[in-house]
Amino acid sequence: MIGERIKQVRKALRIKQIDMAKALNLNPSAISQMESGRTNPSLETISEIGKHYQVDLHWLITGAGQMFNKPELASVRSNGWDKFQKMLNERLEEIVQARLDMLDAESIDIPVTGEIAAGEPMENTGETVEVVTVRRTMINGVIDDYIAMRVNGRSMEPDIRNQDVVLIRQSSEWRKLAGKICAVRIDGEITLKKLMLDDENRMIVLVPLNEDFQPILVNPENHRDITLIGSLFYLFRVLR
Repeated sequence: MIGERIKQVRKALRIKQIDMAKALNLNPSAISQMESGRTNPSLETISEIGKHYQVDLHWLITGAGQMFNKPELASVRSNGWDKFQKMLNERLEEIVQARLDMLDAESIDIPVTGEIAAGEPMENTGETVEVVTVRRTMINGVIDDYIAMRVNGRSMEPDIRNQDVVLIRQSSEWRKLAGKICAVRIDGEITLKKLMLDDENRMIVLVPLNEDFQPILVNPENHRDITLIGSLFYLFRVLR
């Protein structure tokens, strides 16, 4: 680790962090952070350590070879310096690429499968129209438990707007999801509403957030298919 080797240089020269920071024109805390591995030194900082303390750059980067340049080699030739710069740039590119690869591995694409009505229920074709990218850490459980759909309508405004994409966590537990915003299928058509249960009248009440719209009263006995798809888990919005 470069930070550990910077510490070795400082210990070998018997200088304090504050003295090294002053010589390199850095904040004293920067030396501590580099030595502990919390931050990586910049290309400029590595170069300055090499020039100011006659540290062998190959050793500083890789740990191989001698810590200090031999006196007769202290003045690095131009072509040798170019090689060091190339090596440093390649190393930095590797670090950046490794970070990007890690971020890619932490993300997952979820297909947006058609539309969900924010108004009267409408049929969902189930066709993939686009994808949304989420971090794996935000997903609870199995990714197959989630579906994404684009909102069509304004009955859930202002909280949920027309053309927002909603991520639904699938569940069929009516009691558990009562009071939450849910996706419900009625005779093959899907709507997004706040789910309420009227036990006295044995009715399902789908409540819009927009006061300009009326609640949908559903008597299960009058429909061949009443299915709870799941509840709202996350909302994606493109600012226009």
